[in-house]
Amino acid sequence: RKMGMHSSPTGQLFLNDVRVGRDRLLGETEDLPSGGRAGAKDTFSMERTGVAAMALGIIERCLELCVDYAKERVQFGKPIGEFQLIQLKLAKMEVARLNVSNLVFRQIEMAANGTGMDLTEASACKLYSAQAAMEVALEAVQVFGGNGYMSEYQVEQLARDAKVLQIYAGTDEIQVSQIARNLLSA
Repeated sequence: RKMGMHSSPTGQLFLNDVRVGRDRLLGETEDLPSGGRAGAKDTFSMERTGVAAMALGIIERCLELCVDYAKERVQFGKPIGEFQLIQLKLAKMEVARLNVSNLVFRQIEMAANGTGMDLTEASACKLYSAQAAMEVALEAVQVFGGNGYMSEYQVEQLARDAKVLQIYAGTDEIQVSQIARNLLSA
C-alpha cells in the first residue's frame, strides 16, 4: 500500500515472452542506432512538466485550507492569522503558488505554440515545483499545529501526496544531474 496518492491507482504490468516488431522499438539498438531517443526525451519532458501541474494543485489546496484555518482558529484570544509568523507562512505559500503557476502556464503556452520545454528546462520545472509543493505542504502542517498531523485534516494527506512528486518522473537528484550536465556541456 502506498504512503500517499491513494486517489491514483497504481499497479504492475508484466510482459513475458512478448515479441515486438523493429518498427515499434523505442531507444537505440546495434542495428537501429537512432530509434526513439528523441521521443523518449519528449515523453520525459511532458511527464516532468505534468508534475508541476500536480504540484500547483497541492499548493493551491494547502493555501486555501491554511487561509481558512488561520481565520477560524483562535489562540490567545485572536485568530492565528493575526500573528506575524502565520502571515509569513501564508505569504511564502502564495509566492510558491505564483511561481509554480507561471511555470505551468509557460508550458501550456509553449505547447499551444507547437513547442515544449526541452529536457533540461522540464527538469528544472519539475525540481522547483516538487520542492515547492513539499515545502508548502509541510508548512501547512505547521500552520495547523497538532491538528495538521491528524488524518482528520486534509493537510496531512497533502503532505504525503506532495512527497511522491519528488520521487516519480525522476527523483530530485536525477533532475539536478540533468540540469548540471546540460550547464557543464555548454
